[in-house]
Amino acid sequence: MAYADDDEDEEEEEDEDEDEEGEEEEDATQPPVTAGGLFTLKTYPLNELLRPLTMTKGLTQLRAGFGVDVSDKQAFESVGLSLDVEYGLQDHFTLRGGFTSQYNFKQFAVSAGFEGALAYDFIDVRVEGVLRRPVVSDGMGEYKADKIKGGIDLGFPFRYAAKPEIAIVALDTLMSIDFDSKPDLTPSLGVATNPLPAVSIVVFAKLIIIDFDTKGPNLRVPATARIQFSPSQKLDLGAEFTFLNLKPEGSEKKFYDDRFLTLYAALRM
Repeated sequence: MAYADDDEDEEEEEDEDEDEEGEEEEDATQPPVTAGGLFTLKTYPLNELLRPLTMTKGLTQLRAGFGVDVSDKQAFESVGLSLDVEYGLQDHFTLRGGFTSQYNFKQFAVSAGFEGALAYDFIDVRVEGVLRRPVVSDGMGEYKADKIKGGIDLGFPFRYAAKPEIAIVALDTLMSIDFDSKPDLTPSLGVATNPLPAVSIVVFAKLIIIDFDTKGPNLRVPATARIQFSPSQKLDLGAEFTFLNLKPEGSEKKFYDDRFLTLYAALRM
């Protein structure tokens, strides 16, 4: 009958609509992400500006670096190593640890702490306990190890994407609270860009005011340029070139006299 045919046509149309909805839910072209839009390891962005500030739950990142002093009159006479690890304990909450060294291990720092999101993909809070041993220069290009000091480093890592391929980054560090002296002011500010999805360039500087005293050697401004290539979601390869102080003490010393070069690789798993 005509009525029966109409009912059958309506049922067939409903079945087709349900099939289309099922196909949309299983669209293989859409990247699988966790709840809240967080990237998994499989879909971790090559573009650094698209990456979350904290590690997704269960992801680990290891970063190892080798550095060499390329300063005037003492180039390639001392080296340093670095190792950093980040683990996503929860979405938006990362455990951190690290070791850095310079001047043939006369200067080093060991740190451990956490970073948590205050506003997702915009600003975090970072707290790390640190044991560090600085060096003291004799003014003739030689460095001697100073005593080991303890403290807490506080930062509010911030990233604002002015455009899809350029962002302002700041406050990875803000203050170092020393256990045996006054706090140090250590704010950082920089610009990050992705000219290509797999290539990032970051230029940033840090203002260091020891004991909040701006006189003489207590005021330093190190600046770094970094270029990074990411051949896959799991691997980053990069280089950092640092001027150790843009405001050197004394009229004879230039900002480009003291330099340091670091090559590094980062692996996510």
